[in-house]
Amino acid sequence: MPDDALGGAAGLPRLALVLPCYNEADNLPRLLEAYAAAHAATGLPHDLVLVNNGSTDASAAVLARELARPELAFARAVTVPVNQGFGHGTFAGLQAAAQAGAQIVGFSHADLQYTPHDCLAAYQRLLAEPDPARVLVKGKRAPRGLSAGLVTNTMAALASLVLLMPLTDINAQPKLFHRSHLARLVRPPPGFQFDLYVLYAARRAGLRLLTVPVTFGPRAYGQSKWAFSFLSRSRTIWATIVYIFQLRFGRA
Repeated sequence: MPDDALGGAAGLPRLALVLPCYNEADNLPRLLEAYAAAHAATGLPHDLVLVNNGSTDASAAVLARELARPELAFARAVTVPVNQGFGHGTFAGLQAAAQAGAQIVGFSHADLQYTPHDCLAAYQRLLAEPDPARVLVKGKRAPRGLSAGLVTNTMAALASLVLLMPLTDINAQPKLFHRSHLARLVRPPPGFQFDLYVLYAARRAGLRLLTVPVTFGPRAYGQSKWAFSFLSRSRTIWATIVYIFQLRFGRA
């Protein structure tokens, strides 16, 4: 789709928001209903790219059924046949969005823990900047429970210290930026370290990191894809620590 076909309300650059979906069949109808309502209420020019990230549940069938509804014409699906991780699926969706002509791209989660209005607020914050191509906007969660807050703050402090750059609430969603930033993501990690990599590449390029407050609620259905047990949580945390040092010493 050519760029000139994507101009939105009042000439605003079009946003494409990527939501990687891995076994989220139960969440998808409510998710799409929420984005359809936000789309209709705000009139902001945005597309939704749902990445069926190698799901083994009924996600493909649910997406095919739901996306046939006319009120969801702004949404489409991208299929990754085999799940290789959150980062792999997200990057595939971002590339598809850019290739379709979106000027602003971003990503969030498909579990409804972040609201569509949070994502659109981040878009408006980005557009308030004189040069949106030099800015990345990310969510900032309210203080959470002791355990979750300790992990979040410790990982951010470690990354900031090792990588010699200020980073906070690394995994908070959404993250929005000009599509030109995708050219800097030359070796994106396939897993949950993708968030860190996107921020690291932005800091290295001299982009300003701005935050918007976001609502972070409980999952409606299903379970976390990385913290469903103590072992899975520990593995992800350890993999992120290793990745921080790999980035620092040029091995990532």
